[in-house]
Formats: sequence, structure tokens, C-alpha cells
Amino acid sequence: MKAVTILKYDETNPVLELREKEIPVPKDNEVRIKIYASPINPSDLMFIRGLYGFKKKAPVSAGFEASGTVDAVGSAVSSLKVGMKVSCVAPQNDGSWAEYMITTEENCLPLLDTISLDEGSSFFVNPMTAWAMVDKCQKENHPAMIQTASASALGKMVVRLCKEKNIPLINVVRKKEQEETLLAIGAENILNSESPNFAKELFKISKRLNATYAIDAVAGDTAKALLECMPYAGKIVCYGALSEKPFPINAGIMIFQNKKVEGFWLSSWIYQIGLKEFQNQALEAQKHLKTIFQTKINKKFDFENFEEGLEFYKNHMTEGKVVFGPKS
Repeated sequence: MKAVTILKYDETNPVLELREKEIPVPKDNEVRIKIYASPINPSDLMFIRGLYGFKKKAPVSAGFEASGTVDAVGSAVSSLKVGMKVSCVAPQNDGSWAEYMITTEENCLPLLDTISLDEGSSFFVNPMTAWAMVDKCQKENHPAMIQTASASALGKMVVRLCKEKNIPLINVVRKKEQEETLLAIGAENILNSESPNFAKELFKISKRLNATYAIDAVAGDTAKALLECMPYAGKIVCYGALSEKPFPINAGIMIFQNKKVEGFWLSSWIYQIGLKEFQNQALEAQKHLKTIFQTKINKKFDFENFEEGLEFYKNHMTEGKVVFGPKS
């Protein structure tokens, strides 16, 4: 089989190549997935550069999530059968940018008959992260929320999900064309972080809506502005760092305004709520894959052209998903 393989992690020039590998055989508690499509996510770019929260021992296949069909199952696997369509994520070994992937039963979600493999290819990382963070906003009884990177695939999902749940939402972008993209899907309260009046406008509108909850994928100066402009007892949930910059926190804000910063990682959330509850919530979220969590696939590249695919994605990140797959 062919697999896009990381040979060396590097912040500026990671070394990847397409390798021929033996098709792996699943152990008793494992399944083998014949990959149909595997998207590129910002987390994948961070991972291959060695900037993610962990590293796998190189050489190792890249890629976090995919869709495909169950190709073989171990003797201890009970819920998955050969031929089933699934959305899946990689375990701690080889990833999903390959023609086949070994993973575990709990890392697979069977797809409904109405869901295509294209739709299921981007089910784990973005939809479930959006689902979990908006659910957290509701359960903590925040009146309104703010999000950065609002024109991203995940950001658009949050726009639609908040509309469905009647949660007032402030959307932060950094380019004029991103404002127009969000207006086209019905977003409101759009602010441009590059505007000279950004902090002033953010302060006014977050106070008016009492937006005490924010999700941030940028870090740096944008997150700093959020924390400073949010109302009393505001909280930022950080789930990304697209700026690749830290942000300073004024201790007085934490002490006297009761503001908080915490992180979100999907894997930790799944562990926290338990596998059974995650599967129940994922089944409910899956029903919205054609609507709220609809993901536009901008372009497909076969594994042989992975370098071109990575470059294309870096230059078109907000224009839809770029996915890898075997030659059709």
C-alpha cells in the first residue's frame, strides 16, 4: 500500500515522502480500514511540523481522520463488520494519509446509510469539536459567545449550530472577504480583528450581549483582545493557535474580573465524558452532517500528489476541505 510518511519533523521544512508499505494485519482488538478520503486539517499541519501536543516516532504515516470501509476485523471486535462504512481517527501509530489504516473499534463511528463517505471523511475533528464547545456554552449557561477564525470550516459550523440553538454569536475574522463569506451563510455580529476599532467594537457588542464565553483558534494578540474586552467572568476556551504566538495575561484581569482561560482537546473531552456518551452524542451530531456540519470538499488529491495537495491547502484554507485518497 501507499502511505504519506513523515521522515523528519521540522518547524519550517518537515520531510515527508510517499512510501510503499505492507498492508497491515489487525490484532485481536483492532480493525483495518480501507481509506476512501482523508482531509487535511490545521492540526495535521501542526503535527507534521512537530508543533502538536505529541509526536509519533518517525517514520510514521501522517493524518488524523478519514472515512472508509472496514476491510478486516480482529477476533475481539464486536460492533464492526467487514464492509461497514465508517468515519475514523488514527490511533497512536500510523495515520490516515494511506490506502489502509489500522485503528481500534472505539476510534470508528459507523456512518448512517444516508451519509456518504465524502461527508463522513470530516466528521470527527471539526463537527465534534464544534458540537462539544457549543454544548459547553449551553451547559454553563453563558448568554452569548464569541469565536475567532469564524470563516474556517469549523467556524462556519459554529455559526449554523448557534443559529439552531438560538445562541447569540460574535464572529471575529481578519479579512474583508471572510466577512462576506460569513454574511452569505447568515452570520451576524461580524468583526474584523485588523480594523483599528476592533477592540472598541468588541467591548461594546460583547457587553451588550453579555458574551461571557469565547472559543479561540488563533492565540496571540487576538486572544489577548478577547480576554480584555469580554464582560466580567468571561472565559476563553483555546482549541488552536493559528498565529503560533503566545498571549500575555494580565493577572489583574484574572483576579478582579474573575476571567478564565482553559484549553480544549477533543481526545480529552471524549475521555472525560466516556466512550458510550461520546458515541451517543456523535450519533446525534451525525444527523446534521448534511446541514449544520456540512463540509464542502474543495479539491481531492491522490496520495501520489500529496505535496501539491498540502501546498494547495495552505493557500486555500477557508475555501473548503482538501482531501487525500487513493487513485480512483
